[in-house]
Amino acid sequence: MSIPDPPASRAKDTFSRTDPASTDEPIRIVSVSDSESYLKWATQLLSSLPDVEAHVYLIDSPILPTDEQITHAIAGTAWAGCSIRVVTRTVLAQIITDHHADIVLGAATGPIVAQLFLTAHLLEHRPALISGLPGMGLPASGKGMNYRRLMDAFIAHSFTEVAQYTEVSARKQVPCEIYLARLPMLRSHGVPQLAASDDDVSQTLVFAPQAKVPESREDRESIVRALAGFASHHQSSSVVIKMRSRPGEHETHHEQHSYFDILDSLRQQGVDGADLIGLGYGPLDEFLVPGSALVTVSSTAALESFDRGIPTLLFSDFGFDRALLNEVFADSGATGTLAEVEAGDIGFPTSAWLAENYFHADEGRLRRHLSLLATRAREGQLPNRRSAVWKQKRLLIRAELRTMAPTPVVRAYRKLRAGI
Repeated sequence: MSIPDPPASRAKDTFSRTDPASTDEPIRIVSVSDSESYLKWATQLLSSLPDVEAHVYLIDSPILPTDEQITHAIAGTAWAGCSIRVVTRTVLAQIITDHHADIVLGAATGPIVAQLFLTAHLLEHRPALISGLPGMGLPASGKGMNYRRLMDAFIAHSFTEVAQYTEVSARKQVPCEIYLARLPMLRSHGVPQLAASDDDVSQTLVFAPQAKVPESREDRESIVRALAGFASHHQSSSVVIKMRSRPGEHETHHEQHSYFDILDSLRQQGVDGADLIGLGYGPLDEFLVPGSALVTVSSTAALESFDRGIPTLLFSDFGFDRALLNEVFADSGATGTLAEVEAGDIGFPTSAWLAENYFHADEGRLRRHLSLLATRAREGQLPNRRSAVWKQKRLLIRAELRTMAPTPVVRAYRKLRAGI
């Protein structure tokens, strides 16, 4: 597939922010993403860093975001209103070399990061390799660390994440540093407070879905029924399902049971309030406004809502565990039932929980870590992990074979690996 260059009038893969008073050389960073959520994280993160020269690319992949998704992802960043160049794997080495990258940011799903880091590691003067996840990273995944085993550092976003990823990196023998940073979409200084409101019930109730949880259609339908109940009982308020994508658009994770289809089904059944629920698209910021409230199962959207002082509720009906990706919220103080959602009883987390989880003070530590890492790269002090390179090559070969093998063969292989 041939990838055309973007129009010159809108093309911008580079962001440079330097302090005229600084005598330090700016850190040169090349970032590669493959989906909307990773692109959003990368551009927000890089826009927040001082004294950097950053170059952002998208890699051609099955989950490549649409133009609209890209626009939403880069809204409010240094790349807003510009095109992001789409490249193929074959040119990654040349891009890294041409930009004299000190650091390569693997802001993408595991297999893409593995390929990117392998390419970068085999360069004569390799850059430092860092990665992270575009939101909450709990529970820490051993599989994800395996794909990133060539990295020098991993960015975590809370004290809990640092502890879990330190344990997983040791267990999986991935010798990397774990850096603590704040999620770049969080704007509050210190611990956020609930915004004052004269209304007992929010003017707009926003539901932020996740692609992976809850998994069953029945659970998902129960959420939409609760939203319909709220809409029916509070007709002066509006209800919006903030969709992650439009039908046909790709996401980082595949959604088996679409809320679009579930809502349509309930409308056809004549469920009270279902016809009052709207579908919303675009940046989450546009929905987290005074007078709104947010409900979700487990989502980085909840953290953004806390950050803005918006009433927020995490559904407790399905439990809190690793499988639901919501274990960290169990004792947040912002949990509640579907019945409470119908009643419009939406709370807010405790200050103690916020301070421990994602809302720690931002003291510029990530920029200092990256500066040291860039210096090590320039001076050739980064380790050459030859054994890890061979492990990564074998991992990628197995991944490629799985994409070519028939489904029954893949299932049989997985059963054998699991010892079933």
